[in-house]
Amino acid sequence: MIRLTYFEIRKNYLRGYVVIALLVFLLLNIFIIYKNYVSGDSNTLGYNLPHSAKYEKWWNSYDDMHDKLSGKLTMDKVRFVVDEYNRLIAMVSDRSYSTEEQEDTYTGYIWGDYVFITKYFYRPMKYISTYESAIKQVIKNAEDNIEFYSQSGNNFDKTKNQFIKEHYSERKVSVFYNSKVWDILFKYSFSDLLIILLMFLGIVPIFVNEKVSKMEPLILSSRKGRINMSFVKVFSVLLYIVFLVSFFSSINFLVFKLLYGLSGIEMPIYAIEAFQYTPLNCSVGMFYVLQILLKALGFFVFGMWICIISALFQRVIYPYLISALSMVVGIYASGYVASIETIKTILALISPFTLLSSNRLFNELLAVNIRDIFYLRAHVAIIIQVCIMVFLYFLIYTLISTKSLGIKKKLFMKVGV
Repeated sequence: MIRLTYFEIRKNYLRGYVVIALLVFLLLNIFIIYKNYVSGDSNTLGYNLPHSAKYEKWWNSYDDMHDKLSGKLTMDKVRFVVDEYNRLIAMVSDRSYSTEEQEDTYTGYIWGDYVFITKYFYRPMKYISTYESAIKQVIKNAEDNIEFYSQSGNNFDKTKNQFIKEHYSERKVSVFYNSKVWDILFKYSFSDLLIILLMFLGIVPIFVNEKVSKMEPLILSSRKGRINMSFVKVFSVLLYIVFLVSFFSSINFLVFKLLYGLSGIEMPIYAIEAFQYTPLNCSVGMFYVLQILLKALGFFVFGMWICIISALFQRVIYPYLISALSMVVGIYASGYVASIETIKTILALISPFTLLSSNRLFNELLAVNIRDIFYLRAHVAIIIQVCIMVFLYFLIYTLISTKSLGIKKKLFMKVGV
């Protein structure tokens, strides 16, 4: 079985054009990350300024300030930021500042210093300083809601608030890092498109090639060959996808680490303001690992769909076109992951591409109402995709078995003749 798997990998995924595409896409992926870094990450709504000579003093002050303030949150650090904020806002409010460039400033200008301190230090530090008290209020509201919904007989909202009380308790943030960079990493998705393209190159021909090389009748003529063909091909697809997801995720992490720093890997995920209401209590590092696992599952389910399409056609052009169309439909359906409409929610849960958007699945409390009981939407999506994965494997096996019976029937008729 190991030798057959190796043969499948060498035959389908170590082809010259696949390896060349992988190397080209690797360079393209690194270029896109660097381009976003230099241009200031336009997808973050203007959070970061461009990394250019014009803002060199700004970024030097930014790095120096984070070296001074990052780490365990202390009263001295908070007091320093608050004092700087109060000093600058007083100058900006009464317009007593000079509009000329000044040497004894962080950015070169007083107004720039005000924006600098407010945007990158005062507001983020205020968020983590007040998070514990804010989440305690959320829990208190949940406790009140449990009593109210128990009396009104609303079991769904009762179980939802019980979940909040259980999973949001004892939360606090005691460290300060640049959490926005982690948010940018979690949302970075260009490499996902590259993985899909590499899946097309490697997986689409997986069954078509057997027909072109006239190997399909020979393999399917025996029961052992039929079993091996279904299992080994699906297993090779799994290995290929795990490699692609792990490879690009590792590259993304290393390039982000090199360019941005990515400090605070052990800080809680809710230290990122966009995840303040997440149902998870893991670290940002563990969330990135979870994101990798969910992507691997989502891509694998899509890869099995491609296998079925490949097994149905004699010419490779049709699987390519249908797979591309399936990708577009699946990505479109996954956009409804946070929808409150039942039909749209179902479409999102069925789409394997929903698991590629783990930042949207987990950045807030998304629920599914099943028989008046609260279920986390992410958990339902994972269960549905696992069920689809099992169903698709048996569908592939059945399809191969049906072809095998047809081939045996033809052989029998030839012998009879």
